[in-house]
Amino acid sequence: PASQAQGSALLNSIMPNTASTSTRPNVVSASKVLFDSSKEALSSGTIDSTYNFGIHSFIQDLADAGQYCPLTLFSAENTECLHREGHSLKRSKIHVNGVSHHLLDLSQFEGELNLDALTWQEAYQRYLTWIADIGDQASLKRWTNHFSLLSKDEAVRKNFRAILEFDIETRQN
Repeated sequence: PASQAQGSALLNSIMPNTASTSTRPNVVSASKVLFDSSKEALSSGTIDSTYNFGIHSFIQDLADAGQYCPLTLFSAENTECLHREGHSLKRSKIHVNGVSHHLLDLSQFEGELNLDALTWQEAYQRYLTWIADIGDQASLKRWTNHFSLLSKDEAVRKNFRAILEFDIETRQN
């Protein structure tokens, strides 16, 4: 702005008969508020209907039995499937430490390595919601940092398969 004012002054001194001899407003003193929440409309508490389903109890059953919960179970499509068709999904009897569990048969769902970047991001958001519900603050922070680090736009675009494999390995261990 200062150089613009100097340029305008220089041009006015060279060509005083121009149509506009007024000086430019001082934009430095203008407020630079880009977003003002008082002028924004309230948003609804839900993004879409699949968020209303919540995390299905079959996922919690897997976790309670010490079994791995693949991220595919947290996609919008599979969340809806679990809630709408859970009664008809195959379950397997598994023995863990002498205790019998009837757990969701994961072979009915696509493998995690087949996730695309958009579904992976959608699923990990729901996964973080679950961690917030069942875990402590340190766990939530750890997994939020994990996904934030992995989901950088450029990295996801260029190296998604490597990121996905690392993510799966990290969550399995």
